[in-house]
Amino acid sequence: MDLLNKITDYCNENMTLYGFADIRQYKDVLITKEYCKYDYAISLGLNITDEIIDNLDSDEGRLSYLDAYIETNNRLDDISVYLEKLIKDNGFDAQAVNASYILPDERLVGEISHKFVANLAGLGWIGKSCLLINPDYGPRVRWVTVLTNYKLPTKNERLNSRCGTCNLCVINCPPKAFKNVEFDENEPRDSRYNAELCKEYFDKLEKQGKSRLCGLCVKVCPWVLKNRNNNK
Repeated sequence: MDLLNKITDYCNENMTLYGFADIRQYKDVLITKEYCKYDYAISLGLNITDEIIDNLDSDEGRLSYLDAYIETNNRLDDISVYLEKLIKDNGFDAQAVNASYILPDERLVGEISHKFVANLAGLGWIGKSCLLINPDYGPRVRWVTVLTNYKLPTKNERLNSRCGTCNLCVINCPPKAFKNVEFDENEPRDSRYNAELCKEYFDKLEKQGKSRLCGLCVKVCPWVLKNRNNNK
């Protein structure tokens, strides 16, 4: 079995969503210098169940969400490390990028935008919440990335935003961190999202003895509801 079939077989068995992206034209947007040697990426997504997301309004529900959030991130990291090793064992270079690590500086960003890689792989669009919105699962998916120099079959058929006039994530955000602005890769994140407001809100929750998680922008997005209604 060749490497591509090994990768796709593993992803089909373990992932909710996955796709391949050619990132050669987007390195200035995506990646810190140590990752610039890679030309391709595997985007990997696992969904958090509707039962957990739908109960975010309760204290018990928020604890369940925290547990699922941590468990899903850990599973994504395990999967990405497995694929990194698989690719390396077949003679190519690869790098798994941690699902949730935030760089220790004032920017409040990760090592790579997993959501932008997923967008490049055609798995959804980036919404006004700065989350990746998949047509079937909405934003209820956590993402991780594996970078590689193994040439993957990519189409990069990116989905355009379907948010339209919807602003539920904007009006339901407790710290009002979203600016009701559509994603534009040529504009900085600050043009549509104030990450510092989220951080301050999480600090406030922590002082109240609560977890540093919110998730309301995930819950209120109507795309997963549209999918439910269509499948009735």
